[in-house]
Amino acid sequence: MPTENRRTQMTKLLLRTALIELMQEKPITQITIRALCEKADLNRTTFYLHYTDQMALLEDAERQVMEQTVEHMKHIHTDRRTTKLVLAFLEYVKKNDLMFRTLLCRDDSESFRRRFVEELRHLIGSELPMYGDDTRTQYVLSFLMYGSLYVIIHWIESGYKESTEQIAKLLFELSDSIDENHDLHM
Repeated sequence: MPTENRRTQMTKLLLRTALIELMQEKPITQITIRALCEKADLNRTTFYLHYTDQMALLEDAERQVMEQTVEHMKHIHTDRRTTKLVLAFLEYVKKNDLMFRTLLCRDDSESFRRRFVEELRHLIGSELPMYGDDTRTQYVLSFLMYGSLYVIIHWIESGYKESTEQIAKLLFELSDSIDENHDLHM
């Protein structure tokens, strides 16, 4: 895929930002192209040069968040089994609150959540522990990844009531408790 010029990148950024801001007020199904263009200060022709509809724009915003998150996580130099990685991820989520709050915490965001978890699993997959055979490991990892995601969603929705350090420690302790009890059988 050819790289986009700066004007295209800026246009798409303006539209993604407008979408995220409008999604604070109403669900995507109620956001019109007209409202998006007004918010981004662009015309409809420009919108249609890049996207077919609001859902295509949302998919692009979700893809962008996943790519940026993965890129951020790749640059964290640490053993994947330390709280430092989890802490860095949580700080990144908090720093990008509006984006994560909008994309992870919506009632209709299950598809994005699933893709997000799979992308993170792929990123750290080779460093994840085994919990017996491959089938059992997949169940345990699904439990850990989705459980952690919903802890993070609750944390976001609570307005970051607990510190990033407290949530990182909690997630790490929950993961460790699975490791300590890995002899449980299916």
